[in-house]
Amino acid sequence: MAVADLRFMFCFGDPRRAIMRAPKLSVIVAATILAACHTSSFGRQRGSGASFQEYRESFIAAAGDAFVEQLNQRELHRRAREQEAVWLGDHHRHSRLHALHLEFLSELAQSGAKMTLLLEAVGTQDQPSVDAYLTGQLDMRALRADLRARWRGSWLDDPALDPSYFRSLLTFAREHGAPVRALEPTPREPLAKRDAILADTIAAARAEYPDRLLVVVLGQSHLLGEGDVVRRSGVGGLVVGGQPTSPLMRARPTRPLPGSVWRSDGGLYWFGEMLRD
Repeated sequence: MAVADLRFMFCFGDPRRAIMRAPKLSVIVAATILAACHTSSFGRQRGSGASFQEYRESFIAAAGDAFVEQLNQRELHRRAREQEAVWLGDHHRHSRLHALHLEFLSELAQSGAKMTLLLEAVGTQDQPSVDAYLTGQLDMRALRADLRARWRGSWLDDPALDPSYFRSLLTFAREHGAPVRALEPTPREPLAKRDAILADTIAAARAEYPDRLLVVVLGQSHLLGEGDVVRRSGVGGLVVGGQPTSPLMRARPTRPLPGSVWRSDGGLYWFGEMLRD
């Protein structure tokens, strides 16, 4: 396994799985990877490793440990259209999840849903450049250059992530006339400050776009638990998890059907495709 992949699993996934995937990993390399987690190339300022682990574990607990309902994607789309907001819990490097997000958004657009995208992927300082891209004043190459010149950690180009996905979200918004709002400044504030900023931005967008479906694309650990951005925003809505947690993977159905969706007892919806090995 490449060191970059190990780093991601240590920092944002399950460290135990990383160790199992690379049993010969030296103590020095492991310590180096873990030290790098505290200031990642994603531009996050996490604080102490212990505090972030507690933060992540609070989401895991809130997400539940059992599945209580199975439905298909058509029903998920119907439920989404009845809400004021849809929350897409993100796992910033997971291309399979990202393909499901884009398919989900395309289906919503085809059903006539008018959306506003709220993205963790771009900083509030870059809103003028994003707006210029959406109105055709900049092309994607120029937009990427603008964001990268201001902050070299731009998610539209960061190789530690899935930058093509974040670019695709902006392309989707441009093609469908969907406004985009950045969720927070970049580089990031310390973790302890971020969730209040996120919640305030989302609440303001609800007031600005009362007749549009808000689609919030945000790292899943912010949604519930200690971060609790869904509740803090006062917006509510349909919450779709990203990478299923370890308790939910243990409780997963034996053979999730293609196109299936599963609701956990924590109230989150999960794509059946993400429950496969």
